[in-house]
Amino acid sequence: MLDKCANPACSAIFLRLRDGKLFVTEVEVDDNSCVGTHRRQLEYFWLCNCCCRSMTITVKKGKRAQVVSLPESVTATQAAS
Repeated sequence: MLDKCANPACSAIFLRLRDGKLFVTEVEVDDNSCVGTHRRQLEYFWLCNCCCRSMTITVKKGKRAQVVSLPESVTATQAAS
């Protein structure tokens, strides 16, 4: 369940989808019912309006989702529009 911004340094509380950006990622999870099998699971992350202007969510294979800064060129383009 989403309750706050995915940025650990931010305390914004999730109230409405329009107040930020929602990210959906698909991750493989070990399936305990069968040895050597995996199942896919969706994970949801939300960045508030302030954080989504300069950050995004990335997922690298075999790792958990991370909040990372957007490249400066993307941030500058968003500020101009």
